Amino acid sequence: MTTSFKNKIALNFTLSTALLIAVVFLVIYSIVNLTVFGRLEKDLSFEAKEHLEELGIKNGIPYFEDKIEWLEREHLFLEINPIFVQLSGLDGKVIDKSPNLKTDELKPDFSKTDMEFFRTKLLGRSIGQMQIIVKEKSKKVGYLVVAFPIDESERVMSNLQAVLLISFPAVLLLLFLITRYMAGRSIEPVLSVIDTADKITNENLTARIPLPARKDELKKLVITINALMDRIENAVDREKQFTSDASHELRTPLAIIKGTLEVLIRKPRTSQEYIDKVSYCINEINRINYLVDQLLLLARFESQKKAMDSQRIDLSELTEVILIRQQEKILAKSLSITLKTDDRHVVYSDPYMLDIIIENLISNAVKYSSNFDNIMVYINLENQKPVYKIIDHGIGIAPAEIEKIKEPFYRSNPLGHPEIKGNGLGLSIVKRMSELLNLDFLIESELNKGTSVSLIFNS
Repeated sequence: MTTSFKNKIALNFTLSTALLIAVVFLVIYSIVNLTVFGRLEKDLSFEAKEHLEELGIKNGIPYFEDKIEWLEREHLFLEINPIFVQLSGLDGKVIDKSPNLKTDELKPDFSKTDMEFFRTKLLGRSIGQMQIIVKEKSKKVGYLVVAFPIDESERVMSNLQAVLLISFPAVLLLLFLITRYMAGRSIEPVLSVIDTADKITNENLTARIPLPARKDELKKLVITINALMDRIENAVDREKQFTSDASHELRTPLAIIKGTLEVLIRKPRTSQEYIDKVSYCINEINRINYLVDQLLLLARFESQKKAMDSQRIDLSELTEVILIRQQEKILAKSLSITLKTDDRHVVYSDPYMLDIIIENLISNAVKYSSNFDNIMVYINLENQKPVYKIIDHGIGIAPAEIEKIKEPFYRSNPLGHPEIKGNGLGLSIVKRMSELLNLDFLIESELNKGTSVSLIFNS
């Protein structure tokens, strides 16, 4: 049998509180008991001392000197605050006693100490009793025994005990119900978590848990779970995007390779034809390899963010290394590269990712520039921030397409320039890596006049 979470909270809280309430009730009862019977003991002690002063001793026998005292109501009647007084000999036999004792007598208890308060019975009633040793010149001659009823006080204490015993389970039950209700209110966001989790499937990852109004641990939990769902949704979206992109982009080169090989085996060919067709297929395979590398690079961005290793990077030195790698393409188009910088600019960033960003930008500038053009690379400070800018005089980009070319696989007017090969992944990689490195990535371009690309280092 399972127990709901709110019942567990209420039960645990009630059990822990039960001990505290029991201790409080015990303390209350003890304090009241001590107060009531302490007061009775004090009053009885006062009466005993008062009557002791009224005793006389004749021939070694104690007696009451003032019999008029017996005329007081408390010595005559039992109904109104009676006080019982008795003189006893050393053997316990009665010498004299107050009229309200009638045929009964008080029994001295020789095991009790002098002036010790104790409880006993008289006429079926509970009484508090005290005895004082009567002495004549340090010689014991008898006992003065004083008592009065305490049954009303005991009844009060019995009633208090009954009230506490009855109220104890009632308080615990009420506490359990209140705690259960409050716990139910408190865990409503948890129930929302359960309801939302039931609605989440692989096809529906957009559901989110409503935020509680109160700022407490549950709100932090809901925020954390929603953030987790965001990450899961992004991961699934990236997986779907990767699958879609890969299937879309790989289909064309694979179809070309398949078609080329089918044509090649239809009839005998010359050696040169075989070489040409195989070389063509190898180029397509190289294209597939490059495309797969680019797609995997896009898919690894989230883990790449966690694995970033920021270091000091000299932008001028990094540019020179990249230009050496691009030298073959630059020479093939007889391009000139001008690097201008007002100083050595060192930034703190991830060298692997920054290398990919700048190489993509320089590669694009080379790819879209006409033969014999000049490409300018500027490295300087603007508003105390390092700025890396590349300016080419190539085919340019239409203003309406500047943001679109940052999306995966988008190419601006590919049919207008069939000689320029590409898969449209370069700038999307630059955009997403710039976001990871906290770089501002800006593009300014004019169709048929050229493009200016800037990286602004914010940290």
